Amino acid sequence: MPTKEIDRKIAVIFATDVVNYSKHMEIDESKTVKSLRFYEKILKELFKKYNGNLFNSGGDSFMAEFVSAVDAVECAVEFQKKIKTSNASSSTKVALQFRIGINTGDVIKEKGNLLGEGVNIAARLEALALAGGISISKSVFDYVKGKTKHQFNDLGIQKVKQNEFHAFDILLDPSQKRSLKPKQSKGLITILAVGILVLVIGVFFFYLNDEPEIKNAEQIIAESDRPMVLVMPFENRSGNKSDDQLSSGMTDIIISSLASHPRLLVQSSSTSNFIKKKGMSDQEIKNEYYVNYILRGYNQVSGEKIRTTVELSDVVKNKIVWTDKFDFKLNDIFEIQDTISEKVLEKLQIKLTLGESFDDDRKYFKDPENWQRFLKANPLFLSMSLEGVKEAGKLFETIFETEPNNPVVLSMYAWYLTAEANVGLRDWNIGKDMIETAKRAVKYGPDLSDANSLLATLMAKNPKEFPEYSEEELIETARKYAINSSDLNPTGIISILSAANSLFIVGLYDQAVENYEKALKVAPHPPGNVKLNYALALTYLKEYEKAYKLASELSENEQYFGGSQMGALGIRAFIDMEKGRSNDAKKVAERILEIDGSINFKKLRRAMKTFIIMDRSFMKNLSSVLESAGIPTATS
Repeated sequence: MPTKEIDRKIAVIFATDVVNYSKHMEIDESKTVKSLRFYEKILKELFKKYNGNLFNSGGDSFMAEFVSAVDAVECAVEFQKKIKTSNASSSTKVALQFRIGINTGDVIKEKGNLLGEGVNIAARLEALALAGGISISKSVFDYVKGKTKHQFNDLGIQKVKQNEFHAFDILLDPSQKRSLKPKQSKGLITILAVGILVLVIGVFFFYLNDEPEIKNAEQIIAESDRPMVLVMPFENRSGNKSDDQLSSGMTDIIISSLASHPRLLVQSSSTSNFIKKKGMSDQEIKNEYYVNYILRGYNQVSGEKIRTTVELSDVVKNKIVWTDKFDFKLNDIFEIQDTISEKVLEKLQIKLTLGESFDDDRKYFKDPENWQRFLKANPLFLSMSLEGVKEAGKLFETIFETEPNNPVVLSMYAWYLTAEANVGLRDWNIGKDMIETAKRAVKYGPDLSDANSLLATLMAKNPKEFPEYSEEELIETARKYAINSSDLNPTGIISILSAANSLFIVGLYDQAVENYEKALKVAPHPPGNVKLNYALALTYLKEYEKAYKLASELSENEQYFGGSQMGALGIRAFIDMEKGRSNDAKKVAERILEIDGSINFKKLRRAMKTFIIMDRSFMKNLSSVLESAGIPTATS
C-alpha cells in the first residue's frame, strides 16, 4: 500500500495566549469568559482584515496562518493596541492581556490543522513574549524590516524547550525594551544533523526493542565532552577534632573552584560525603557516577602550620596520575587552594585562558578572617542544633561589624533566621526580616546567583510582603530574579539547585527542569524535596513517564521519608489516574491513607511543597483526580 505523501508548505504562524487565564477564571469565571469572547471577536475580525486563517483554538489560545509576514505583524500590533485601549476603558469586565509570537517556517498540513517546527517555534515565541507584547523570529524580522514603521529589539539566540531560534521584540512602547541573555547557537547544520540522528535512532529502537540501549560506564565517560571529577572529603590527620572544619572548608572551596570551570564537571560535596559514608571503591564510584578522576587530600595541622598531601587518581585507567605535598601557614590558605585547583587542571590538560580565574564567593570578602568565619558558620547553623546555631550567629555578627553589606553573608543570614526559628531562638514571624535581608543581598550583590534565587523564592511565597507590586508585576519580578539566578552561576551545584527551586516556585517549569537535570548529573543524591519538586515540574509539563519513575524512586527508597515520600505517592496516584490506571491509583491512595489516616488534599499538597501559584487550574485538576483515586479533599 503506497504511503500517503505529507502535505508540507511554508507559512507565517501567529500564536497568541491569554496571560494568567487560570488566575482570572479562579477569581471570576463568568466575567472572564465574557471578556475573552469580546477579545476573540476583535481578533477574528482582524484575522479577516489581514487575510489570516484561524486553524487552532484552545479556549484561551489561538493560532492563525498568514500568507504575508507583514500582514501578520500589522494584525498583531493592531490587536495589542485595541486591547490596551479597551482595558483602559470600562468596555470590558476583566482586563485580559495577551502574548503574541510570530514565526515563518516549514509546516505540515493535516486534516485542516497545521503542525511541525514552524508552529512549535511560534508557540515558543509566544511564551517568550512580554504580557501585552509581541515576539517574532528572525525569519519574520527579515521579511518585515524596512516594510513597517515599527521599532524592534534584538533578543539574540534563545532556547525554549527543544527549540532554538533568534528572537526579536516589536517595541509597542519604549518601556518594553529588555535584555535577555542570549543562548549560544551551536550552528544550524549541527543542530539539524544531531536532531535528525537522534530522531532516527529513537524511532529505530522504539520499534525494534522496548528496552533502551544499555551503555557501560566506560562508554558514557568516553562520550562525555567534559571530564568528571570527584573531590573526596579532605581527611584531618592531626588528631584534633577542632581541625575537622578546616578540612571540610578546604574540600568545599576546591569543589567550588573546580566547578566554576566550564570545561569540567565536578560532583557535589553532598555526593562525595554520601560516597564516603557508603565506603565505595574507586571502580564502584566510576560505574555509578561516571567519574574520570578522584582527588583526595590529607591535612596535618601543627599550630599555624599546615601540611596538605593531595592525590589525583585516574579511575578509568586505574592509576594515580599525580601526588604532591604543600606546606603553608593558615593565612595562606586561599593561595594554596587555588594552587591545588590549578595543578588539577594542569594534570587534566585544561588550561586557564586569559581572563579566567578561580572566582567564588570569597571575592565579596574584604577580610580573609571573615571568610574563615563564614566557612565555620555554615555547617554550624545547618546542624540545626541549639548550640550550633548560637555559635553561627556570633560568627555572623562578627562579620557584620566590618562587612555589613557583604551580599554572600546577607544571603546566608536570611536562611540563618529560619534556623534560629527552628531551634526556638526566635518566633516564626521572620518573613519581613528575611525579605529585607534578601533585598540588601541583591542590592549589594546583583551578580550573586544565590541572592537572586532567594529573593525570587521569598516573593513567590510571601506576596503580601510586597504591597508595592501588583500581582502580575510581582510574578514578573520574581521570575526575573529566578532567571537571573540561573544565568549568573551555571556551574556551581548549590546555585544550580537553588536556581532550579526558585524557577519551579515561580512557575517556569521548563527552565526548572533544565536546571534540575543539570544538577542531578553531579549531585544524584540531593534532599528529597529537590527530587520532589523536579517530579512535580515534570508532572506539570505532562512528562509523565519521567515523573512517574522519579516519584517511584522517591516513594520506595528508604533514604527518603515524610513529606517527600507522601508527595511522591501523590504524584504516582495522579499519573496513574491520568493514564487510566485507576486500580493502581487506588492502591497508591490506600498506601497513603495507611501512612496517615487523616490525610486530605490540603495536607498532601503541603507535603508536596507545591508552590504552583501561577496555575491554579492545575491544582484544581490535581485535587479532583486524587479525590477520584480515594484521597479526601476536605480541608479540615
